[in-house]
Amino acid sequence: MTGSVTFTPSETDYVGAIRANFVFAMRRRRTLRPIAITALVFAAIGAGVGLTDGSPAWAAVYAFAGLLYGAVLFGLIYLTSYLLLPRRAGRLFRQQRSIQQSFEYRWSDAGLEWSSAQGAGRFPWSDLHGWRETKPAMLIYMNDTLFQFLPRHAFTHEAADDLRATMERAGLPIY
Repeated sequence: MTGSVTFTPSETDYVGAIRANFVFAMRRRRTLRPIAITALVFAAIGAGVGLTDGSPAWAAVYAFAGLLYGAVLFGLIYLTSYLLLPRRAGRLFRQQRSIQQSFEYRWSDAGLEWSSAQGAGRFPWSDLHGWRETKPAMLIYMNDTLFQFLPRHAFTHEAADDLRATMERAGLPIY
């Protein structure tokens, strides 16, 4: 089945899609692994400092303090990035005039097509990396970080179901 949506992205749409992608990216194993390793390094440093006192009990206390320090540090970095993201994304949206115009997205079993006043493109489903449905937008990934976003408000219930079913039929993984 073929379907389509037409929309003009707003700054709110863009910021919502960028924020949804950020939250998703921070939950991926690829992001969590370095955070866990860094927290464990802080714990090891804390244990080493505690062992200089000669007491295993103090080593455990310092290790826990190091682990807590690492977790709090990354939490603050994550929170700061999350809070600053709307400002950054909004500025990028205002700078890029090519995404401030009307887009039409069409899909079929062959793939996803888009067109605007600036141009057009086609992505066979096999060339796409995956997709994710979020509250603000449907995100369709070309790779781990590059994605097309289709705002949820642009879809009728039937169109959203059709796109979802088409991607599932094509074997495009939920990312």
